[in-house]
Amino acid sequence: MKVCSASLRRLVASGLILAFTIIPIPSAMAQGSSASSYALEELPLSPIERAQQDGTALLLSLTDFTKMVLQNNLDIAIADTNEEARRWAYTGTFGSYDPTLSATVSTGSNRSVSTNNFDTAQGGGTTVRDTLDWNFQFRQSFMKTGSSLTASWSSGRTETNSNMSAFNPSYSSGLRFQYTQPLWRNLRIDNSRNSIRLANLDIELNDVQFKQSVTNTIANVQSRYWDLVSAIRNYEIQRRAVELAQINLRDQRRRLEVGTIPPIDVTTAEASVTSREVQLITAEDQILQAQNNLRQLVSSDRNSDIWRRVIVPTDLPDFREYKVDADTAVAIALQNRPEMEQSRITVTRLDFQNQLSRESRKWGVDLNASFQMSGTSGQTSDTARFNPSMIGGFPTVYKVMFSDPGTNWSVGVTVNFPLRSRSLDAQLAQQEIQKRQELMRQRQTEQNIQVDVLNALQSLESSRRQITAAEVARRVAEEQYEGELKRNEAGLSQNYRVLEVQQQLSNQEFQELQALIRYKQAVITLQRTMYNLLETSDFSIARGSSQNIPDFR
Repeated sequence: MKVCSASLRRLVASGLILAFTIIPIPSAMAQGSSASSYALEELPLSPIERAQQDGTALLLSLTDFTKMVLQNNLDIAIADTNEEARRWAYTGTFGSYDPTLSATVSTGSNRSVSTNNFDTAQGGGTTVRDTLDWNFQFRQSFMKTGSSLTASWSSGRTETNSNMSAFNPSYSSGLRFQYTQPLWRNLRIDNSRNSIRLANLDIELNDVQFKQSVTNTIANVQSRYWDLVSAIRNYEIQRRAVELAQINLRDQRRRLEVGTIPPIDVTTAEASVTSREVQLITAEDQILQAQNNLRQLVSSDRNSDIWRRVIVPTDLPDFREYKVDADTAVAIALQNRPEMEQSRITVTRLDFQNQLSRESRKWGVDLNASFQMSGTSGQTSDTARFNPSMIGGFPTVYKVMFSDPGTNWSVGVTVNFPLRSRSLDAQLAQQEIQKRQELMRQRQTEQNIQVDVLNALQSLESSRRQITAAEVARRVAEEQYEGELKRNEAGLSQNYRVLEVQQQLSNQEFQELQALIRYKQAVITLQRTMYNLLETSDFSIARGSSQNIPDFR
């Protein structure tokens, strides 16, 4: 579709042509201009033209600007750090399977009055027993089987004045292994392994939320980009309106000189110029605000260079029809929309919790096995009563423990019978209800997505039809303006009528521009509802965007 006359759609900028649709000046108006001896007041430059002159213009296509936002937007950078936090949380859930090693060193003394005829103390009636102990324990749980292993090594030294002690001082040491293996309950799943599964789902959920954040941000970026294009084009329209009002004022002054019109017509023309100049100032303010809105999206630092540059969009608000049938659009949306993936993750989470709850209803059947070996040594004067290999200090006790130890082992099964658990029954029932509710919400989400897509398609079609209507209305306004100028020159029309038609032409130019921008934004909305606004490479660029923030590397 050809929106405006192609011969006058250019704005030259630093060697690069920035084209905008500009309505040509009607020929009758141009003839009136040449006939006048009054010079027109020079019109102000737009913020874009000033930036092109002073070298602060930053010319960007929509694609280039999108890439800049993906790399520097703070919202995306914050969302990117969430992934790192979730992955560390996932790593933390494996802490239950980290091996632990503990050590205990203790000393003590016990003094007691002897009341046993056979247990008398040397040198008096008070028995003294001094001890020094040190123990080490290692514990390891195993994720695949749910089993656990504990190994402990204890050593001690005891010195006493009791006549009943065979060794004084005496030394002891023991090494014990204990292994526990669930045979039914907690064999395949338990709280620790379920926490790992849930943390992994959190990572998947974060990926979905990150893509959603990126998509929403870029949809906002593209919409604001076209807002800036619209503001720049509107400035051109308003400046053209000022120029037309100035030409009309010049012609009215010329006619006043020859006495063909009353002075009130000149006053009316002057008021029209002033009104158009106010509209031009408003249009400039809209450009500056649109600039700030875009800078905010691409800036990660309030002191960055982007705040001293003027963004000049190079994409045109031309009409490029976007076609997709309703069934295909709905199918793509149902496949890509994050709400569907979030619902799937929620159902999976409920299934995991339900599986864990059902596991708790099983009988607890655990295999327990232990093995212990120990050794004893010490100092004594009566060596005939003891094996000489047991006489000595700590080196001796360790030698005895590994060469001729005392041993103790056991193997058994512990069974736990859950007779009744109403709290667990209630928990299972609630989980089943929550799952059914989530499945119903999933169906509701599908319907909402379908409505979103169909509404977006309808808005797209309405915008397309508005463009056609706006083009016709603008063309008719041009013809009316040229005709009214000729009628005015022939004395068949009043000055207020020329100004009125002039304003109608400016309005129709703006309405045509707005129709084009609305169509662009309707395409963005449709792509957003279908969740195919960005390419896979765009998400790759967004990943790691937090590393582009200088203060937080």
